[in-house]
Amino acid sequence: MADAESQNLLIRVSGPLRLVQLKSDPVPPKALPGRDAWTLIHATSAIRVCTDEDREEGIIRRGDLAMLLPGFQHLLKRHQPGQSFGFTALQLEGPFPEPLLTALQHPPRKWQEQTFSVLRSQALKQLFGIFTSELANPEGVQLMTRELFLILLGAELARLTEKEDRSRFPYRLNRSTLQLVLDHMEAHLGAKNSVTELAGMARCTPDHFIRLFREATSTTPHQYLIERRLQRAVGLLANGERPSDVAKILGFYDASAFTRAFKRRFGVPPSEYAQEAYDRQFPKKS
Repeated sequence: MADAESQNLLIRVSGPLRLVQLKSDPVPPKALPGRDAWTLIHATSAIRVCTDEDREEGIIRRGDLAMLLPGFQHLLKRHQPGQSFGFTALQLEGPFPEPLLTALQHPPRKWQEQTFSVLRSQALKQLFGIFTSELANPEGVQLMTRELFLILLGAELARLTEKEDRSRFPYRLNRSTLQLVLDHMEAHLGAKNSVTELAGMARCTPDHFIRLFREATSTTPHQYLIERRLQRAVGLLANGERPSDVAKILGFYDASAFTRAFKRRFGVPPSEYAQEAYDRQFPKKS
């Protein structure tokens, strides 16, 4: 069984590059694109690309060379039930030399919206084919050959991305975009603030937005929203608002959910905090 797998699957690692060649599906877990890796993939038959939510992102046709963006757990499935597929993939996890680093930090907006993109470049296909053939060799590749490939790859990707989208969209949330999202959440703490809505403001997909938001704030949009609601609740309770009204104002599912979240965060239930705040403002006369 192990021998059959070795004949069907080849994996080679060279520095920041990982070559995966699969003759026929199904795709074993160790051959799947990594969540943190940029992945160049060449399909031998049509492949259906899905995310970890099993949402279809699109089709990589036979002979296409595509780039899968990091931040997503891409799943590769048959486009047609009776048609098996194979692929050759290069997974890149860095560090990267210039100009590849800049090209990957500033992909076109179109790539981010679709989580992957088919690369319309014959030069890139040829470069990919030559290098993967060398990397598949049992003797591997020399350091200089690998670095030259990364430099040439960066130059070709930069040319291609400039052609596809001249108004490049930053891979990270810039300060003004992040502030726009945070201001919106602050002004609508009691509203749902769906990830889809917030991602639309940042001009990227929901999955990508969660990753970028976490990268910028060290927390998820949902966790950030709950924290800001609880901090606002402290002020409302101190001003004499009833816990049940605060729960409703700040968009908690019900008073019980608010009580659990408040106690978990501050160690006391909101009713007790409200009473303590009242006693501080209006101490009993002895």
